[in-house]
Amino acid sequence: MNWNTLKNTMRLVLPVSCALALLCGGTALAGETWIDDVWNMVTFEKASYPNSDFAPYFQKLDRIRTGLERGDQQSAKMETDRFLKMLADRRHGINDVAADEIYNFVLSVRPNESNESTVLNSPIELGIDTERPISVPDFTVNTPYEGGPPCGSGGCDYWNNDVFDPGAS
Repeated sequence: MNWNTLKNTMRLVLPVSCALALLCGGTALAGETWIDDVWNMVTFEKASYPNSDFAPYFQKLDRIRTGLERGDQQSAKMETDRFLKMLADRRHGINDVAADEIYNFVLSVRPNESNESTVLNSPIELGIDTERPISVPDFTVNTPYEGGPPCGSGGCDYWNNDVFDPGAS
């Protein structure tokens, strides 16, 4: 086989094999739906917070999945809204941080047409009076520097001359 024949063969074989790989790989990637991603997220949070009761959340995800498999978008949307409401209300003793993470994750992965939920009254767009407070761990700095004396009741005032600042010159 000479060089020109090999070059012409490669010009044909390479694009055809790339197209086949994209078609087959795209089909395999499309097999997992957004509800599978949410299921994986809830499973992760369950492992992170073993004292929380996630069983009702998995039951709700099963209902959403069943609705999606039947092609019943209305049922899936309604169950998704109920799932989000459960998370927002922290029902069944779920950890606050886990509930916030799952809630935000669901809003980011569900299809756009289901993001128009009027049931929850929680718009995705941030603006005045639309922010959703999230819980953060209870950690406050109460000393002017690490290992230093506690601050007074009004907090640490760094403009006072009596506060030692190890980084100042």
